[in-house]
Amino acid sequence: MTAIEVVTPDGLETGEATPGLDRKVAFRTDNNIVVKARAAAGTRSGWHHHGDRHVYGYLLEGEGVFDYGPGGSERVTLDEGDFMHIPPGTVHRDVNPTDEEHVWLLNFVGTGPLVENVDGPDPE
Repeated sequence: MTAIEVVTPDGLETGEATPGLDRKVAFRTDNNIVVKARAAAGTRSGWHHHGDRHVYGYLLEGEGVFDYGPGGSERVTLDEGDFMHIPPGTVHRDVNPTDEEHVWLLNFVGTGPLVENVDGPDPE
């Protein structure tokens, strides 16, 4: 019989970094990483993507914005309680436009590195 695994907030491990984001890993397998991510008020993260991984998320607290697309020209805004999906290889940056921290529960599905930091999206 297998046991149910529990990770308390003190048991979270520091995840790979992107400037402006604090990622804490709860679970990691060969093709799945579960993360609690935080961005301080007014944060605009560095540009990055998640390689071959799909990113599924749920906004636990606050308001979240993602800039993406050619030259970073596209934007999507999420409110507390919203879910999102970022396809593999999508260059984006996380934005917290408010004066309150925002907190995400994220599930990275696929293989390869958790994050690849880049200079920015392609202009076209």
